[in-house]
Amino acid sequence: MKIRMYNVGFGDCFCLRDRKKNLLVDFGTSNNRIGGQPRRNVFDAVISDLTTISNKNLLLTHFHLDHLSGLLYMIKKRRDSYEFGKIYIPDVFSAPEMSKTLCLLLLADLVKESCLPSHQISLLALVEALCKRPQTVELLSRGMDFEDKYQVLWPDPAVIAEETEQVLERIEGESIPAWEQMVEFSEKIRKIILDMAEETSPVKKASEFSMAELDREFHAICSTPEFARLLSAMESREMELRQFKHKISIVFQNARDGEWNLLFTGDVQKKHMQMIAGNYDGRIPLYDHYWCIKVPHHGTESHYFDFRPYTPENMLISNGIYHANSKKRARMYRTSTQYTGLFHIGEGETYMCCSNCDCCDGCRDECSCREQHIIAPKYYFDI
Repeated sequence: MKIRMYNVGFGDCFCLRDRKKNLLVDFGTSNNRIGGQPRRNVFDAVISDLTTISNKNLLLTHFHLDHLSGLLYMIKKRRDSYEFGKIYIPDVFSAPEMSKTLCLLLLADLVKESCLPSHQISLLALVEALCKRPQTVELLSRGMDFEDKYQVLWPDPAVIAEETEQVLERIEGESIPAWEQMVEFSEKIRKIILDMAEETSPVKKASEFSMAELDREFHAICSTPEFARLLSAMESREMELRQFKHKISIVFQNARDGEWNLLFTGDVQKKHMQMIAGNYDGRIPLYDHYWCIKVPHHGTESHYFDFRPYTPENMLISNGIYHANSKKRARMYRTSTQYTGLFHIGEGETYMCCSNCDCCDGCRDECSCREQHIIAPKYYFDI
C-alpha cells in the first residue's frame, strides 16, 4: 500500500495505490500559480503521472473547486487522458428533500464572501462536465462499503437534511418565488445525477438533458429582482454557505481494522468529526490506531481536531498558500499551530507530511515536519 500526495497548492489530491485497485481522492486547487508554475502545468504533471497507473477510480469528497477543478480541467482540456472507471460523490441526491440542500450548495457560490475565488458555480460545472463525458457515478453515505475495502463514515443524509432546514429557518419568508424557482432547478440537477447513478446507461440518461437549456434557466433565475433580494437576505444574516459545502464532505476509513488503517476526512466540519469519533449512531467506531490520517480542510484552525488518541503514524496536511483579499482572511487559511510540534505517542512518533511550510505558522517553533516529508517544490511525495 502506498499513498501518493500531490502538491496542488491550496487544494487536495491523493492517490491510494495498491496492486489491484487505485483510488484518486480529490483533484483540485484554488491557486492560479503553484510554486511559481501556472496551475495548468501542475495539473498536466499530475495527469501525466496518473496515466502510468491503470484500474483507477476517483472519489470527490465534496463540491469545492479546490477539490475538483483538476477533474474539470482533465475532462475539458485533456480528453485523451481521462480514464476513471467510476466516480464516487457524496449522496445528497437520493432523497427528494435533498433538492433544498442542493439549492444551498448552488447559492454558496453566489453569496458574497462565501466561495473560493472563481466565477464558476462548482456543482453546476461538475454536472455539466459529467454530462459532456458521461460517467459511472456511485453515491456514498454513512455505512456504505466501496472498493471492497473502505467504509463511509460521513455524510449522513438525515443529519444534512435536518441542518438544511435549520438554515432555511433563518431566511423564512424571504423572496419565496425566487427560492421556489431555485428548488425546482435543483430538483432537475438531482435527477440528472441520480440517473447517472442508476444501472442504466449513463450515456443515454445524460443525453436526455440539455445543459445549455439548464444554464439559460439558471441565469434567468439569477437575474430577477426576487433572487437579488434572496441573496441580500442571506448576506445580511451573514450566512456562510461556503461552510455548508463542508457538511456533505465524505469521510472514510478501512472497512476492516488492520496494520495499514487510513482515515481520510475531506473538509469535514469539526462538529461532524466529533459525532463520527463519538460513534453517534452506534454503527461505526473509529479504530485505535491509524497508519495515515488526512486532516480536515488543509489543517486550518477552524477544522482542527485532536487525532492523538488514535495514535497516527503519519498525518497528511494538504496545505498551500491561500490568496485572499484581506490579511485577516488569509490568516484563517493557514495551518493551525495545534498540528505542529513533535508528538510522542507511546513509544512512537507522529510525522507531519505537508505540501508547503510557507503557509504554516508552526514552522517557527519545533515542528514534526522533516525536510523529506515536505513536498514543495516537488510535485508529489510517497508515504
